[in-house]
Amino acid sequence: MFGFFPLILSTFLLGLGFYLLLQVLARKEPANLPRGSMGWPLFGETLGFLKPHSSNSMGSFLQEHCSRYGRVFKSHLFGSPTIVSCDHELNMVVLQNEEKLFKVSYPKAMHGILGNFSLLIVSGDVHKKLRNIGVSFITSSKSNPEFLDCVEKMTISMMNSWKNCKEIGFYKEVKKFTLNLMVKHLLSIEPEEPLAFKILEDFLTYMKGFVSLPVYLPGTPYASAVKARARLSATVREIIKERRKEQLGLVKGDFLDAILSKENLSDEKTQEHNAIRKNKENGESLNWEDYQKMEFTCNVRKYFIYKTFVSTTYIKGQNLKW
Repeated sequence: MFGFFPLILSTFLLGLGFYLLLQVLARKEPANLPRGSMGWPLFGETLGFLKPHSSNSMGSFLQEHCSRYGRVFKSHLFGSPTIVSCDHELNMVVLQNEEKLFKVSYPKAMHGILGNFSLLIVSGDVHKKLRNIGVSFITSSKSNPEFLDCVEKMTISMMNSWKNCKEIGFYKEVKKFTLNLMVKHLLSIEPEEPLAFKILEDFLTYMKGFVSLPVYLPGTPYASAVKARARLSATVREIIKERRKEQLGLVKGDFLDAILSKENLSDEKTQEHNAIRKNKENGESLNWEDYQKMEFTCNVRKYFIYKTFVSTTYIKGQNLKW
């Protein structure tokens, strides 16, 4: 049996080499592309791009490529041919023509980490709606005295925990503080609870996937990030399930309560949803096109957001346009 192993390995490597050769030969680049390098087959120049560097520099990858090819160059990053721009004027043109000449997107591999309906993935009107909801909630929370009191107490607690520490990883502590604050006000989970530690661990694993090679193999940071996202989703679903079982009088007043308090559908919303469901195949999920057809539901959502986050906040001398 072991005598066949070298033969099997050689056959596998030969097949892999032949496949990579075909990939290189099949590459057809459009005309008038800027100078640059496409790097290795499959991986491109992703590893060099992800190489850590100090925050006060652009990194060796960009420095070397800009000096060699100019401030606009071609490359191959995260599995896709890419044009990299370090030119201020070109970057301004791109930003000013979003959704006109250019579309904001992430590499397809990132969809496995972020999810298809993440604020970073969606674009256009959907992105604006999700962003407005998030900004409204954050704005209302910052003006809440209870929120500011919570921030102060958590800050003091964090600083007290440093008293006997010879060395402090400030960046790590800030990430932990931010996540604990989010979990507290979104889900009413205290930082000392075991569930908070579980969410923190999964979230840190999840974040590492953003700066890793997008290869889904067991043990890789990317694969671990995809699994961490699945665990985080399962944790939130379980919290929602438990919250629904609680008595109606036990209101925690967090963002999840605000959402769950509007679960009961009116007759208009029920009719609207049933009409959309009739046009779907058995087991087919809803998509954003279906969501955009829910005019009555959207109006209810807008009114709820207005009453919850806007009408309770008065800004002197400012006009509100909705």
